[in-house]
Amino acid sequence: MNWREVIDKVPDESGVYLFKGERGKYIYIGKAKNLKNRLKGHLQQSKIDPKEKRIFEESVSLEWIITSSDYEAFVLENELIKQYKPKYNVRLKSGAGYPMLVITDDEYPTVKISRKYGEIKGSYFGPFIPAKTARAMKNLVHKLFKLRTCDPLPKRNMVCFDYHLGLCSAPCVNKISKKEYQLDAKAAKAFLSGNVKGVIYQLYDRIRDYTDKMMFEKAALVRDQIKAMENVIQKQEVTGLPFEEADIFYFYGRNVLLVIVRGFRVVGKENLKIEHVEDLESSLSNIIAEYYGRGNYIPNNIFVNKKLSEKEFLVNWLSEKRKDIKIEEAVPEDIQSFIQRNISTLSSDISELSSYFKKVFGFDLPERIEGFDISTLQGEFNVGSCVVWESGKMNKKEYRRFKVKTVKGVDDYASLREVLFRRFKRYKDMESLPLVLIDGGKGQLKQGLIVKDALDLKDLRVFSIAKREEIIYTDDGKEIKLYDHPILLRLFTQIRDEAHRFAISYNRKLREKKALQEVLDNIEGVGKKRKEILYRTFKTVENIAKADIEHLKKLGIPEKVAQNIKKYLTE
Repeated sequence: MNWREVIDKVPDESGVYLFKGERGKYIYIGKAKNLKNRLKGHLQQSKIDPKEKRIFEESVSLEWIITSSDYEAFVLENELIKQYKPKYNVRLKSGAGYPMLVITDDEYPTVKISRKYGEIKGSYFGPFIPAKTARAMKNLVHKLFKLRTCDPLPKRNMVCFDYHLGLCSAPCVNKISKKEYQLDAKAAKAFLSGNVKGVIYQLYDRIRDYTDKMMFEKAALVRDQIKAMENVIQKQEVTGLPFEEADIFYFYGRNVLLVIVRGFRVVGKENLKIEHVEDLESSLSNIIAEYYGRGNYIPNNIFVNKKLSEKEFLVNWLSEKRKDIKIEEAVPEDIQSFIQRNISTLSSDISELSSYFKKVFGFDLPERIEGFDISTLQGEFNVGSCVVWESGKMNKKEYRRFKVKTVKGVDDYASLREVLFRRFKRYKDMESLPLVLIDGGKGQLKQGLIVKDALDLKDLRVFSIAKREEIIYTDDGKEIKLYDHPILLRLFTQIRDEAHRFAISYNRKLREKKALQEVLDNIEGVGKKRKEILYRTFKTVENIAKADIEHLKKLGIPEKVAQNIKKYLTE
């Protein structure tokens, strides 16, 4: 294709341009004040820039959309990138839809988890990092403040089991007044926001009221709520930041450290990876827009450690979602030491490791290492694991587990080949390949090389690590004794041990679930639904055996069936 002739037809106007590959797949999307001039710049850069060269090589057509203004082009570009996820656009590799808690705007509010800001009407709190914190915090809110667990609020004549478990105050059957319930919801909001001083005195008044009426159980519940809030206050006094909520984006290299402040204190941090970085400075506004375009909560304060070339566009775009947005192109002094402490620790460790790695192996330390292991029990429950080390730490969001489908009986090599083949196929769409680390010796390494050759992944590097001797076997014939290299020993054994743990835990989970189901199949009165309730609650036969009949009855299991369960497991 003669790209110069194609570009000559492009108008001298503002808009968005789209490079498309085979089967209509989007390769790159960009915006410009002058489309023709910008595309001529792309073509000139392709002579010296490998990324620009690949964009033209992999594209079969070029489209453009004319816009009425530069701002409209900014908005349209972000929407199209979000929709089509082009291969070569600068993008965040992580940071997608962190979970938030929502206290709903209902007459009797409840608490929900949402990964998209604004999809549920209510007050948003978070995000929570790591993600499992959101579920734990939701459970704590139910336990402390008894907000209803059912949705929508039903009409009942009797309480549900969550009331007996102490997770709900049962407004559906008027076990609590509307005024009292709404104070609980207000207290839950204060607890989640960290701004508790406005409500804590109302709770003290409530304790006195309950005590005067000799309602000591309810007074004890409110006392627990106050204790939880006082813990929040203590944390605030330790940190004492001058702004209630903020997101801080600290760009360094190909990374951005995201620091989340809620309730005047740091509640989370995450190191986000940026892909396809060429001209980072001109892409900062798009990166921040991409983060919030994924549905993450937008605070009223955003701090960035660099100048934003399109700050005005970004503010206008965010203001459509939240009105009181302020973006500061400087990081507050109150948080500087916290950021530098986190950045310097990560950078120094990686710098030393990178230098040592290249000295021993003769090539640069990859940004990503994937560790693999196989787990089986006498030829049953064959599973595989893939864990990911990235930019200095284990990235659990990227972990994957595999149930082996084609191998029966004990055959670790065949199981490994299946798992590696299923994983390596995905490498064909990756711009930069990881280093593969397989738990095992030369035999396991050979299986990795077989799969590598079958998929024609010429640039993929494959290592294996032998237990006990702690020797690395490389695909170019080296044998590295890790005890002679402590810094490499820490790196590779951490990945190997995590892959082993992850595989074993998946194997155990499958075994326990099957064993539990097989046992419950023999008990009269336990059908599919009750099996699921028992598994979800107890996970193992041993835990069910320890539960008393009253506990089983609270789960909705009739007394006779509960007695059958206890009798069978006892015998």
